[in-house]
Amino acid sequence: MELASGQAFVGTVLPARTSDVGSAVDGRLVEFPIVDGQHVAEGESIAGLLRGLLEIERQGALAELERRRQVLAELRAGSRPEEIDQARALAAGFEARLAYAKSRLARLGRLAERGTSTVDEVQDAQTELQATEAQLAGAKAALALAEAGARQEQVAQAAAAVAVQEADVERIDDQLAKHTIRSPFAGWVVERFTEKGQWVSRGGLVARIAELDRVKVVAQVPEMSVRFLKPGAEVRLEFDAAPDQAWVGTVARVVPQADLLSRSFPVEVALDNRVVDHEPMLKGGMLARVWLPVGKTGKVTVVPKDAVVLGVTRPFVYVVDGGTAAAAETGTVRPVEVSLGAAVEGHVEVRGGVEAGQLVVVRGNERLRPGTAVAFQPPAS
Repeated sequence: MELASGQAFVGTVLPARTSDVGSAVDGRLVEFPIVDGQHVAEGESIAGLLRGLLEIERQGALAELERRRQVLAELRAGSRPEEIDQARALAAGFEARLAYAKSRLARLGRLAERGTSTVDEVQDAQTELQATEAQLAGAKAALALAEAGARQEQVAQAAAAVAVQEADVERIDDQLAKHTIRSPFAGWVVERFTEKGQWVSRGGLVARIAELDRVKVVAQVPEMSVRFLKPGAEVRLEFDAAPDQAWVGTVARVVPQADLLSRSFPVEVALDNRVVDHEPMLKGGMLARVWLPVGKTGKVTVVPKDAVVLGVTRPFVYVVDGGTAAAAETGTVRPVEVSLGAAVEGHVEVRGGVEAGQLVVVRGNERLRPGTAVAFQPPAS
């Protein structure tokens, strides 16, 4: 393949992102279940503050909300049929009393003309008639109100009172949510800043969470070499802490600001990490060697990256003897030590005893031994 020759640069493994998680409110820490190195899921509780008083406030606010909702429901439903019947019966009773008062006043008036009734009795009858007329007017007004139901203004006031109380409950729920501190994303706890029982102020740090499912390797590249790099280019990486794995990442970005002392530019390489037994193989701060294609372009010999066997003194590939790409599907394998260069399009540059056109094993090579007879699927032409 046509490939720019690779050059190794020293880099440092950094988490894809790191968050110093703090408290949004003041409070005493009563729950702190996490430990350094623990994996936490996104949204998982990592700390809890004392919340007893807020729980009591919430119960009272919910009870008041229910009362206001019942008042609103009563106003919207209007008067019950029994209440209307009661108001109608009361008005009918006052009508009967009014008729009696009028009849009594007329009778006393006739008696007064004959001299058999006093003026006081007539005035008392007139007063009783006026009082009965007023009571009847009040009863009819009450009947009209019962039949009409609540005024729209009363219903609107009751609905507004319910909305105010709902907002108060939401405010308390928001405060309760802030008393539970949660992880902003899935990652590992790399540092704790407090302990159970301590007072945490608003904005006070609780723990540091690092996302290591995907990492970035930052290498410093001189200005003469950085011009060859473009985002998206594949690069090979080596780690002393994980020598038996083949690592290929992509250039995520070239930071356009050099260190003024070294005149080198930070280059970030994005890389998918590997988790073994719930532990990330690549950890923050590890040393890396990044093979960047910054040399001259020329013809190089490459193999698929899966053909490289690591974890020994030197990397090697298994070459199949006795078969070619267009010949038999059987042969024997022979290990060939190689030196690795840059990576491109899923392939890795190799220097050593591998020649163009030879068949190399890309699947099942971790189980092979020198001289093993194999049957294989030839590569597509």
